[in-house]
Amino acid sequence: MIAVPLFVAYAAAARAADEEAAPEDAPPEGAVPAATNAPVEDTDAGGNIPDFGGDAARYYPPPVDGPALRLPESPTRLYADGSYAVADDLTALPYIVGSAENYRAALGGAWRWRRFTFDGQLLFNRTKIDVPMVLNMQTSMEDQKQTALSLGDTTLGATWTERLAGEALIAGLALRGRLATHTTRFDFHLADGSLAAFVIPYYFHIEPTLVVGGALGRFTYVMNQGAIALVGPDGNFDEQHITVPSIYFWDAHYAIGWAPWRFLGASVELATMIQLNRIASIEGQDVTKFNDIRAVWVAPALQFHAGTWRFDAIARLGLSRGQVVYGVLEYVGTHSLTARATKYFD
Repeated sequence: MIAVPLFVAYAAAARAADEEAAPEDAPPEGAVPAATNAPVEDTDAGGNIPDFGGDAARYYPPPVDGPALRLPESPTRLYADGSYAVADDLTALPYIVGSAENYRAALGGAWRWRRFTFDGQLLFNRTKIDVPMVLNMQTSMEDQKQTALSLGDTTLGATWTERLAGEALIAGLALRGRLATHTTRFDFHLADGSLAAFVIPYYFHIEPTLVVGGALGRFTYVMNQGAIALVGPDGNFDEQHITVPSIYFWDAHYAIGWAPWRFLGASVELATMIQLNRIASIEGQDVTKFNDIRAVWVAPALQFHAGTWRFDAIARLGLSRGQVVYGVLEYVGTHSLTARATKYFD
């Protein structure tokens, strides 16, 4: 009958070994460990991040002028960017033939308050033109190529959205206005010896929009459906009175984005502008170019994240003849390249 004493001796030895190895403040057997402040990595089995950890608004596709996409949600942020745009054909402007390229710097930001986002942007331009014809007359060699510095248009907007299914489905309304604050001006010496000052015809933009979007895992999507009203006062070029017709468009944006890692994402946006009205003939002015405009452009982009900073590289590529005309009216050109740095504030 030595089995029981041997079992008891073995159990006692094992208990002594456990007590020696365990710390003095170890919780009793069966107790639930106390909570700690150590962060928990939200990674899946493959080590990848399955969602944005509540920061999905920072990963939406980037807005780019042409006009810019409205986002379903945006944190409070400030940004600065620089872009290079090309206008292949300036004949959309009255009495002028040629091409142009523009270097633009922008300062902007957004302020988030409850379900509202208020945003604004101020632009500065350095515009180079190549204009061989003005008022159906050949320009002088010294006037053909010119460069001008100017203040660009100012934009102000507000967006209200509501979460209908968490971050997966967000929808609401936006209204944005674009003020014609630009100061671009070029002077041309005419054949009769007079000097004509050309100020780019300007429009006030009124842009109501329905905004839909959301985030599913590491995937984001945004859709805008709305109108753009280009309304401008008349102007004068030399002794020519320019009647500026009002033009109305249906504006649609479709954008998707994917961020495989927290520091890197990619997106693509497709935008279409379809003219809603027809412009009646104006005596002494060729306005037929302003009818039946169908503008289409696509914008692939990369985004890089470092803490509360985001950096975007965006290319906007015009895909239709209508974008050549519309790009001049919108002052964003046919194609553009943009680099942007954004600082987020929680």
